[in-house]
Amino acid sequence: MDTEQQIRLNFLDEAVEYFDLMESNLLGFANSAIESQKVDLILRSAHSIKGGAGMMSFNTLSQVAHRTEDFLKILRVRYVGESIETEVETLLLQSVDHLRQIASLHRQGKEVVESDISQQTQPIFDKLQEYLGELETADENALLSQNEDFDPAVLIFEEGVDGVLDSFESQLSELDITELTEALTTTAQELVGFGMMASLDPFVQLCESIQAQVASISPAEIKSLAEQALKTWRRSHALVLRGSIERLPSNLEGYSDLDLGEGDRQIEPEIPDEFDPLDADAIELGGLQSAFELNIADTQEEAEEEFDPLDMDSIELGSLQSAFELNITDTQEEAEAELDPLDVDSLDLSSLQSAFELESFPDTPNKIRSTTEDSATVPKSTKAPSVERLEKMVRVPTSQLKQFNTLFEQLVLNRNSINLRLEQLQNVVSLMSQRMSQMERSNTQLKQWYDRASIEGILSEKDQLALTSVNSSTQQSDRFDSLEMDRYSDIHLICQEQIETIVQLQEVATDIELGVQEVNQSVRDLHYTTKSMQGNVTRTQMLPFADAVKRCPRIIRDLNLQFGKQVNLKILGDRTLLDRSVIEALSDPLMHLLRNSFDHGIEDSETRLKNGKSESGTITIQAKNLGTYSVITLSDDGGGINLDKIRDRVCQMGLTPEEVAQIPDTELLDFIFEPGFSTAQQVTELSGRGVGMDVVKTNLEEVRGDIRVDTQPGKGTTFILRIPFSLSILRVAIVEQGGIVFALPANNIRELISCPPEEILAEDNHQNIAWNFTSIPLVEIDKILLYRRSHNGISLTGNPTINQIMTLVVGDDRSFAALKINRFWDEQELTTRSIDSPIPLPPGIISSVVLGDGTVIPLIDPMVLVGQKNNNGVNSDRADLNSPKINISAIETILVVDDSINVRRYLSMTLEKAGYRVEQAKDGREAVDKLLAGLIVQAVICDVEMPRLDGYGVLEEIKERSEFADLPIAMLTSRSNEKHRKLAMNLGASAYFSKPYNEQQLLDKLGEMLN
Repeated sequence: MDTEQQIRLNFLDEAVEYFDLMESNLLGFANSAIESQKVDLILRSAHSIKGGAGMMSFNTLSQVAHRTEDFLKILRVRYVGESIETEVETLLLQSVDHLRQIASLHRQGKEVVESDISQQTQPIFDKLQEYLGELETADENALLSQNEDFDPAVLIFEEGVDGVLDSFESQLSELDITELTEALTTTAQELVGFGMMASLDPFVQLCESIQAQVASISPAEIKSLAEQALKTWRRSHALVLRGSIERLPSNLEGYSDLDLGEGDRQIEPEIPDEFDPLDADAIELGGLQSAFELNIADTQEEAEEEFDPLDMDSIELGSLQSAFELNITDTQEEAEAELDPLDVDSLDLSSLQSAFELESFPDTPNKIRSTTEDSATVPKSTKAPSVERLEKMVRVPTSQLKQFNTLFEQLVLNRNSINLRLEQLQNVVSLMSQRMSQMERSNTQLKQWYDRASIEGILSEKDQLALTSVNSSTQQSDRFDSLEMDRYSDIHLICQEQIETIVQLQEVATDIELGVQEVNQSVRDLHYTTKSMQGNVTRTQMLPFADAVKRCPRIIRDLNLQFGKQVNLKILGDRTLLDRSVIEALSDPLMHLLRNSFDHGIEDSETRLKNGKSESGTITIQAKNLGTYSVITLSDDGGGINLDKIRDRVCQMGLTPEEVAQIPDTELLDFIFEPGFSTAQQVTELSGRGVGMDVVKTNLEEVRGDIRVDTQPGKGTTFILRIPFSLSILRVAIVEQGGIVFALPANNIRELISCPPEEILAEDNHQNIAWNFTSIPLVEIDKILLYRRSHNGISLTGNPTINQIMTLVVGDDRSFAALKINRFWDEQELTTRSIDSPIPLPPGIISSVVLGDGTVIPLIDPMVLVGQKNNNGVNSDRADLNSPKINISAIETILVVDDSINVRRYLSMTLEKAGYRVEQAKDGREAVDKLLAGLIVQAVICDVEMPRLDGYGVLEEIKERSEFADLPIAMLTSRSNEKHRKLAMNLGASAYFSKPYNEQQLLDKLGEMLN
């Protein structure tokens, strides 16, 4: 697959997230007041799909997204704070469905026939037009100028200055020097009046500066001055539209050295006749404000509101530190906030989302509204709760994740092996210290014996001669008495050497102990690092439960409308993290169970009222992690499962009534998962075909999961799905019973207690013990876990932590039990290994774990063993391109700025094919920072709508700096109306392209700008 095709596919993957965002936010528009934040998110998604699809040549997808966006704009302008009809919500959701369909066809490489798509979508858009009307220019202007606080005088400034400048520009090339001088002076005087009316002092000073320049320069320079003045006025006008008053220039660039005295500043503007009726005392600003439903706001406040700073107090760095168990420095706070490790049981994603808060659509801050009393205005709405933002994601192939996971498993194995060898080394060093102590004691005894022997005459005559021989070699020794000078024998010298050797050995032993301590500290650091890595490795394998149930609200809504029922859906634990394989395995089963509960479980409103229930039923889906399992429950408050109907159906399948009567209720419920089994009297769109529930069981068995059913007549039914974790690293307790060494998941263990024989209770041929004021069963694992094994068993090195009979209390949310064990060895984090075999594993063995020395022991699910004992068990049976070396310094560099990574990649590929070198920036702020930091580029291609800083903001900040005055900046955006284009050109853009664009035209224009 070539690079271009890969980028196109990446965009289609990204589009799926946009579709999900649009659908989830559209749901509920018919039942409650529309929130502006939600519409903005939907609009931004539709806008991104439209622009990206157009660029990737998915023209049909772009066209349908464009039409959908138009109607969303109408909602944003006319319906914020109100609710819409259910039919409108349905039509908008159907348009999203068609976007999904088109994207899916492209993803599968199938042909998209535009006429077929148009035939399907046109009726939807026609009906939407009947309900909402057509998008008008006033709606576009209202979106462009959606800031609610503005000064009516500034509105007059916007329209008046634009007209004056258009008139002056049209005459610029036709007037001679004298007429041009007069026109320039008159224009400056008119603009002074507009500036004073809007209280724009810098603009007034600019116009006065130009008037003074007209009077001071030679006629030959008037033409140049007029062109420069027009360019500066245009830019100033655009800055006012943007609300960037603080960036207004107060004098003409290149003419700033002229000193204006007080007298020069008092130039009386000649206001045209058309403004004579405007009396400052007679203007009722309150009336204007009420007409536009907006208040006057300080321009500085507007600018501050536009660039709302990130509130670092809202980010709980303490939680990040505790999760990573690392200290976070001031310079790393923002970077490490993006790498917040996930908790396996649950995670609050809101802190991450607030840390990456995106600006709401549209990114056109502080525009001046150009509507009048007869134009459409933006309805005023109260502040709504903030809408959650999408977390920024990186796409990684599953194969790479698996490879990374395998390497991490090997790292944990190596770490455990090092821990084991270090423990053995510490034991050897300890033994060496004991031997050194014994040697020192022996040496002391030997020295004491020798001293006593030499005094008491115990030494033999030979030793005495040796002593004499040694001493005779010493000069003058005969002159001293034995009490006056010591004399030494060979034995004494040997003993002295032994003492010195022992001291040296003690020094070596001390050095070894210090070295072992340092190694031990390094191993602790390694353990610390791998534990932190484990959180991140776990996160790569986990997804929130919300991903598995994101389609459920839409399904219930459509079923309610289709069948006339009133069913509410509750989703609990949507932030609970589940293994990716679990999410994939749950998708289809949950949809089947949801439809089954809607059809069979929830009664119609009339029946519910007769039974004393509420008119509307409720289906609840909940997810949580328990022990080594992800547990998902789907329950309803309907009438429950009719067991008599199941018995009748089982009889029809061939069993006799007597045989059916002997089947316990729990086993009877298992028949609903048999292929072809159905109790429905007639076939409907939802049920009656005997398929669906068997698919649930089949899909769960593929991931070693199981399902059971609890039902109460008249109260409802609950389906409980249990799927084991497939995580590669697990904390386990290593225990031994009856010669069997096995591992238990640590999170299944509630308590470790002693249990003398006299405290064991015999009840109904079962052994129980008392725990927490209740009686729980006592299980002897070696009597339940029956399988062929070596008679010698597994021999572990070292000593167990507890070497006596103990009792482990284990349990989940449903039941508890006690496991009798002979030894408790240790609790460790170990690598799990699945046991792949055509022979079924004994009940209770779910996997295996690898110890540090390579020993493999079984991993046991204790609750399955408890179930076995009680006879209540649950059946569970892109390649690198070889490009030639080229002179990088001779290649022109283009900076591509866009918030969509796929758009950046696609455009970069186009430019690189044309021979350009490309730098990228993910938004305007990053682009400005790179340029100010010294990045040298020959041109910039920039999107308009981006988070943090939009394209207009880039033009403002870059074009006000003299070093970037000649830097060409081309705008590439989906906004094609004249107002957007004109604003960009006035701010200093060199070109303006609308998506989808003509590639060759873009390259040609780029070449012109560079030359």
